[in-house]
Amino acid sequence: MEHVLAPLNSFIIIVIVGSIFLLSFLLLGNLLKVNRKANILLALFLLIWASFWMDELLGMIGIKTYSPTLIETLGVIQTFAAILFYFSVLYYTNPYRKLRKKDSLHLIIPILVAVVTLFDIEIGERFDSYRWFVLVLLIQAAFYILTSLLLLQKHEKRIELFNSNRELVDLKWIKQIIFSLIAISIFIIVYNLIISEGNLNIFGNVFSLIILLFLAYNTLKQKEIFLISEEELEKVLEEKSLEQKGKQKLLSDEEIIVLRDKLESLMKGKRPYLEGDLSLSKLAEFIEITPHHLSYLLNEGFNKNFFQYVNHYRVEEAKKLLLSEEYKHISIIGIAYDSGFNSKTAFNTVFKKETGLTPSLFKKNSGSL
Repeated sequence: MEHVLAPLNSFIIIVIVGSIFLLSFLLLGNLLKVNRKANILLALFLLIWASFWMDELLGMIGIKTYSPTLIETLGVIQTFAAILFYFSVLYYTNPYRKLRKKDSLHLIIPILVAVVTLFDIEIGERFDSYRWFVLVLLIQAAFYILTSLLLLQKHEKRIELFNSNRELVDLKWIKQIIFSLIAISIFIIVYNLIISEGNLNIFGNVFSLIILLFLAYNTLKQKEIFLISEEELEKVLEEKSLEQKGKQKLLSDEEIIVLRDKLESLMKGKRPYLEGDLSLSKLAEFIEITPHHLSYLLNEGFNKNFFQYVNHYRVEEAKKLLLSEEYKHISIIGIAYDSGFNSKTAFNTVFKKETGLTPSLFKKNSGSL
């Protein structure tokens, strides 16, 4: 059986490493013209990830012995993998973020590993240096996975201030990749701690290839997260922060009344909520105010954030269509799109939150009256 699996395993490794280099090239070249900083950091993470197959690759081309210095240098570089992944998530969720002095703290682990490697420091007798290195990577990965998940959780709440449809910008695919990486990391680490000899199991490589293909698909289709200037983004977030602490007035009561009426007339007349990609910036342009003033107006005048406000109109539109004779033979997904939603899942979720019923049940109950 092994003589059959070995060539297949080699082929999978070649596909993995080749795919990583191709995807990294696309991201580093900024060919997508979106999420530039995040994509560059993700590309660097991917290139380091590819180095974990170095041993197998060298074996395939007939190199059985190689300089220990090469392996030690590679080990130090590999400690940057989790850091780069975390920073790519950081820049996906905050594209205008600038580097700070405290960011240098992230270099502690790589520096410690470099010092231990350079001076050949003995850490303990229980584990050899390789197993200590694996444990360090495990602890480091656990820390950055947790911090990345916290960033994504914060992002999911924040995007409701700017976007009317979350699916395209909620970055849930990164969460799915994180959970997949947790699974594959546990597999690899347990495998290495128990069996220090031999290459990684073919099942681990197949799993890695699936994760990579999923990552490539979602990275290449990911749109720009924040279609808003750095200044306006900061002002909207600052306004939200002040709201939580105790309000700073950006508009007078009279201005709120006038703008509220103007916005309501726009929503009922031109119905911009039917645009699936409607954003805070776009809606602000319609009533000729800045995005952060619009965010303030929605909070003060309607007690809603942007996502809640726009989707309320979409649900009302959907309710009309569900009861309309003209739409009697149109599917639920067709009604969702005609109401401004971009997916059936989003439609069902928002509709049920607004009405307490799924669209299908709402239609059924209304038809029985």
